[in-house]
Amino acid sequence: MTTTLKLWFSTIARIFASPGALLVFATIYAFLLAASYVFISIREAKIWQVLVTYALMILIPIGFFTLQAAIVDRAIDQKLRWRVILIDALKFLAITIPVVLLAWLLFYLLNKLAAHYPAPVVAPPVNKAAPPTTPPLHWPSLIFTTLRFVVWGVGFPLAAIHLWIAIAGGEFRSLFAKSFFKRIGSALARAFAPDSVLIYGLGLVIFFVLPYVILIPTFTINGSKVEFAVFGLRLLLSFLFSLIGWVLTLTTFARTVPDLPSEVSAPAIAQAA
Repeated sequence: MTTTLKLWFSTIARIFASPGALLVFATIYAFLLAASYVFISIREAKIWQVLVTYALMILIPIGFFTLQAAIVDRAIDQKLRWRVILIDALKFLAITIPVVLLAWLLFYLLNKLAAHYPAPVVAPPVNKAAPPTTPPLHWPSLIFTTLRFVVWGVGFPLAAIHLWIAIAGGEFRSLFAKSFFKRIGSALARAFAPDSVLIYGLGLVIFFVLPYVILIPTFTINGSKVEFAVFGLRLLLSFLFSLIGWVLTLTTFARTVPDLPSEVSAPAIAQAA
């Protein structure tokens, strides 16, 4: 645990020592957020709106996986090589599809199983003046909610991140190398190791919990200009915490992975030369 914490804090220093790379990540992340907002808010009433919606359905996944590839490749190579990043973005997309399908299947099975254990209906008190009684804890609901969080909140992200790092670098032919399935097995084994869960837990606090705490609370402020300024500051802090926390998490994971095998690292070295 001590080694993991030292690696975590040294990664923080490394990230802030490269403001140029952080600015690139922020630009891609801002584009991703803006595209997602337009995709959610736009109404498919006219032809151009339908075309924009379809275009965003393609651009948003590309932006998402380009961001992940840029972070991982920057952590591995200490430079941004856009040809390799774009290739890795497509590889990340390809490897993520079966993971998403498996996670969806587990989520579906949990929902089907949870339907057999519905929470009891609490009858309203006969005396309306009496204080409401707290319903007893329904253990099946708690267990299934926890399992859903483990699958989608922890298991799926950890598996996806380690698979991305395992196939990063090189060319598409590295997906068909002899050591491919060995690397995949090693990546999945590392994904659920205690150190990996600790790194993800620390990152979760920064890229999810802190932005949630900053954005969710509502309070009244006198003056529309002050309220707008405070709201803008909250948005900016949430943006920074979520970005830096995610970059920090992926970079730390990339630094914990052993060197890539020769059939993967050799093409990447040739690209750099």
